[in-house]
Amino acid sequence: MAEDILQIETLGEVRRITLNRPDRLNAVDQPMADALLAAFEGLRRDTGARVVILRGAGRAFSAGADLKSAGTPTALRDGPNGDWVLRDVGKAMRACPQPIIALVKGAAAGGGLALALASDIVVAGESAVFHSAFIKIGLSGAELGVGWRLQRTMGISRAREALFTGDPIDAAEAWRTGLVSTVVPDAALDDHGAALAEKMLKAAPDALRITKRTLDAALETGVEAAMEIEERGQMLTIRQMRGR
Repeated sequence: MAEDILQIETLGEVRRITLNRPDRLNAVDQPMADALLAAFEGLRRDTGARVVILRGAGRAFSAGADLKSAGTPTALRDGPNGDWVLRDVGKAMRACPQPIIALVKGAAAGGGLALALASDIVVAGESAVFHSAFIKIGLSGAELGVGWRLQRTMGISRAREALFTGDPIDAAEAWRTGLVSTVVPDAALDDHGAALAEKMLKAAPDALRITKRTLDAALETGVEAAMEIEERGQMLTIRQMRGR
């Protein structure tokens, strides 16, 4: 079951993860959430993987939580008692050392938006639409790290407008506000992602891992502490270069 709804391909040093419920716009139910968590936790110790590509099958990235599965055995169990699996997936995505490239076409809504924003680089197809969705169904607009990331990406005013209203953000505005790195035709998404991963693989073996951890740590500190963290990262890479 997990192999069907989440496809993981080994493409040399790249791991390509595909959300594979196209008939449900890749909406996340409990089996998919469990599979995502296992995949990203496994990547933390996968020394053969250096870059990860995350995408959705069919015409959407992910429509978020599968609300239509409510009351069924596969319904997402995240609820009022906490310990949400989707929260843990986001944490595992940040903890895994490989840069994650999200290739987004169609809807990236609710939990799907959270998955995209937990990635390091977001590339949008022309059809991409980013939609927080939470407030539209009676929930808080800020969930699963979306508020944290959007305010740092788009700026406080624009991010809060999106989260308070639940209005969608199309690909053009996502690029203009810095939410995505670039916009390409939907048909070119896979090739663009592969080319981007290939560029990253030219880095020294540990350079990507150290850079990701350094960048994440810098987001939590002031500039002086960030400079110290960055210096230590460079010291590690210089030692490794001299050791070769």
